[in-house]
Amino acid sequence: LTADPGDNIPRIVWIGSPSSAKCIKLIHEQLLALGECRRYKLRVIGVRTDLPGVDVEYVNWSEETEVSSLQACQVGVMPLLDSPWERGKCGYKLIQYMACGLPVVASPVGLNSVIVREGINGFLANVGEDWVVALETLLRDIALRHRMGSAGRQDVEEKYCIQQTVPYLVKWLKLAGTI
Repeated sequence: LTADPGDNIPRIVWIGSPSSAKCIKLIHEQLLALGECRRYKLRVIGVRTDLPGVDVEYVNWSEETEVSSLQACQVGVMPLLDSPWERGKCGYKLIQYMACGLPVVASPVGLNSVIVREGINGFLANVGEDWVVALETLLRDIALRHRMGSAGRQDVEEKYCIQQTVPYLVKWLKLAGTI
């Protein structure tokens, strides 16, 4: 798999595991509706899941190809249920997408509401129609996609990269008396 599939079809990406595959199914109807107004592919990395009627390309996950598989896409998504388990998620998927310069669309659950700066690095989608509007907007507006992708990348560099987080970790470990 190369970073440029060469077919000029925009890609929405979701990366996950068998235990989280139910999450991408949460927006199945919205992905179908989006397909009625705009051509796109959904790239699913790491797991196979059934999404009838959606143009899905499955990509096996590997450490060697993860970044290029994400970079070949235009938008990253993170739909979640609003339940105690999902509220405890750390938003890592969003940070992965943003590190690759992708704007994001996510459910406003848990830390997603902190990581996604509405209209700056992506959109929070509360209800079904929000997903369709946000994704259609990002697929249509290349300049907006690039601005939001750049803002997300900057957020990762300023808040989430190891150079920023290790000093806090060391401080807390010292306070806890473990180092």
